[in-house]
Amino acid sequence: MAHDDWVDVGAAAELLRQPVQQVMPGRARVALSYCDGKFGAISGVCNHAGGPLGQGKLDGNYVVCPWHYWKFHFQTGKGEPGYEEDAVPAYEVREVDGRVLVRATASSKRSRKLHAPHPLARPVVCISRWSSA
Repeated sequence: MAHDDWVDVGAAAELLRQPVQQVMPGRARVALSYCDGKFGAISGVCNHAGGPLGQGKLDGNYVVCPWHYWKFHFQTGKGEPGYEEDAVPAYEVREVDGRVLVRATASSKRSRKLHAPHPLARPVVCISRWSSA
């Protein structure tokens, strides 16, 4: 892994004011969070329906997706207890001279736990008005 892929995303004093926010170290949307005196960075895209994790909230050590409330650990990207297999990529973060740097390349991969269909889910049926009956 290259050592020059650290991206300065801003002043630590500014970034710690907001518990969760979106930053862009390179082309990836990343949810940067500040919890218990530490920064964490995970993918800004939720596994469930692509929700914007950078617009979510913190619940303890978990970033909560604002769309459907899925939770991911603010540093590891793993799902909440019972759903650890549902993980979003995590990014390394460091603080240097009052600046927050995020590595542009994720340090872990996305993984999805198989979930049962939602109780209200139903199969999609396409009806063509041009079909002959």
